[in-house]
Amino acid sequence: MKARQGSRAWLSKALAGAGGLCAAAIALGYSVYQQREAEIVPQVERGTPIEAGRWTVIVTASNVAYAMPNGGRVSSGKKAIVVDMALENVSAESSNLYGNLIKLANVADASRPQYYLKRDHAILWDLQPRLREPVQAVWEVPATLALPKTLELTVEGEFFKPRDNLYAAPGWFPSGPVAQVTLALDADRPETTQ
Repeated sequence: MKARQGSRAWLSKALAGAGGLCAAAIALGYSVYQQREAEIVPQVERGTPIEAGRWTVIVTASNVAYAMPNGGRVSSGKKAIVVDMALENVSAESSNLYGNLIKLANVADASRPQYYLKRDHAILWDLQPRLREPVQAVWEVPATLALPKTLELTVEGEFFKPRDNLYAAPGWFPSGPVAQVTLALDADRPETTQ
């Protein structure tokens, strides 16, 4: 009788252990699947509106420039990559937190860009809500850097939380890449487009 109970107890433990291993394997497989799905960033054609949470972006063109959009000089030993786009703040408040919105995916060590308004070539500060502005994002890179023939841009998104975990206050938080845009990089023009 004791031997039978001992074998039942052992069988119960073995089944419970196998069930636990099976559940762990399913959870691991699901998390790998979710990570893979999250890494797939949609390719978007230029001129297509991209919804990025707080911002709507329409990327249209890119070129290499040897002067800033406002007529100022590019830093010594540098050249500028200029990306033309329309930028709209879809939140309820003015904001200047667009610095990490666009990233150069295939240009090494590119810093954050400086944004200029196309209408008067002034530096863009706060972008007012629901006012689509044509702008130029400018990255200064070393003059000796070999640039690709096509520029790959990543658009970073944000999501709104009515209550954050730290202060229980509303805010916008990074959500990762939402789109990629590939543009021909016009390197033949020695000036910015006006």
